[in-house]
Amino acid sequence: MFSSRLKYFLAVVPFLAMTSVPMHATTILSENFDEVPAALGVTTAGVFSAIGGTNIDVVGAADGFGYLCTGPESGNCVDLGGSNGNDPVGNIDLTTSLTLAAGVYDLSFDLIGSQRGETTSTTVDFGTYSQTFVLTSGDITSGVVINQAVTVTGGSTQLEFIDNGTPDNIGALLDNVSISTVSAVPEPSSLMLLGTGILGAAALMRRRLTA
Repeated sequence: MFSSRLKYFLAVVPFLAMTSVPMHATTILSENFDEVPAALGVTTAGVFSAIGGTNIDVVGAADGFGYLCTGPESGNCVDLGGSNGNDPVGNIDLTTSLTLAAGVYDLSFDLIGSQRGETTSTTVDFGTYSQTFVLTSGDITSGVVINQAVTVTGGSTQLEFIDNGTPDNIGALLDNVSISTVSAVPEPSSLMLLGTGILGAAALMRRRLTA
């Protein structure tokens, strides 16, 4: 009877220790556009590039449009509407696609309304994630995504933001884009719990054998 209980205890202790293991995120990509010079009608912004003949605006205090980066956004942000050209509606991809192992990743970004009276439509694609956000001008919450779990099949993986609107130079505003992976890493306290449990079980066994 004692032996059965001891075996049960030895089996449960590691499980209890691992269930208390914290999750540590490792950032793979982070872009808030604050290091990108504010400019209109550009084709690159940080780690992103406009494709298909489109362009975007990097707006901020330096060009007098900093008031657009409101709510959860701050510093510089990207106006996906772009400026000038034949097709200013922004379609941006990562300049260099990510090479990822198959697994689950967390995607975060702040996408807010145009702040200029127009409703915008923006599609976000990453791995198995594809979501279209229709935002009224003053909407600063519906397009804010925090740690959305996304399954990636592995290999070359692209992150894309697509402005579905008409080319009128007014788009949704993008900021604080990040991708991270989450892995289980035992803290010292968790390892100590596991070791203490095993030592305690061993002591009980020894007393039982010497009794």
